[in-house]
Amino acid sequence: MYTLFIDTHDKDVLIILYKNGKIISKEDVFSSNQHSEITLPLIEKIFVDNGLDVKDLNDIIVVNGPGSFTGVRLAVTIAKTMAYALNIPIRVVDSLIIKSLMVDGKKKVVAIEDRNGAYVGTFDGNNLAVGNYEYLNKKDYLQYKESNNVIVDVDIDYEKIYEYVKKGESINPHAVKPLYVKGISALNGR
Repeated sequence: MYTLFIDTHDKDVLIILYKNGKIISKEDVFSSNQHSEITLPLIEKIFVDNGLDVKDLNDIIVVNGPGSFTGVRLAVTIAKTMAYALNIPIRVVDSLIIKSLMVDGKKKVVAIEDRNGAYVGTFDGNNLAVGNYEYLNKKDYLQYKESNNVIVDVDIDYEKIYEYVKKGESINPHAVKPLYVKGISALNGR
């Protein structure tokens, strides 16, 4: 069973191909704002390098944000289109949960920083979100960091992410939504 993982929420474009839950190919390229130019060629490269056709794909995992507006939109659009066209399941995971999964503890505050501030999420020991995600501007984020143990940098075990995501239900490709900064702010009444 082949699964494609697509993540373009940050500065890198990350494409992973799993076979039965094990990584068989991984492309991680720093993009410098060229996500739209390199994502599809990287996906094609992974299939060619492994002697596979896109029709061999059984399901897709996509990171839906939060992150770069264009990057998030790109990954979600590609994943939705492929899942719909191939009539295969799609599963969604967000970048804050990915970080939370890599950290032990009863309460975990994780953040994804950008040049203007940070996306912040708080999780319990079972990796369930405690409250809503927030986007804090740089000033508010620096104050927040002073009173909270915020985890920013973690090593990601992508096979662990696969196991976590595969426990959840697949969703209709039309229901996959990007998680944007403005969307986070709107959810929190800002």
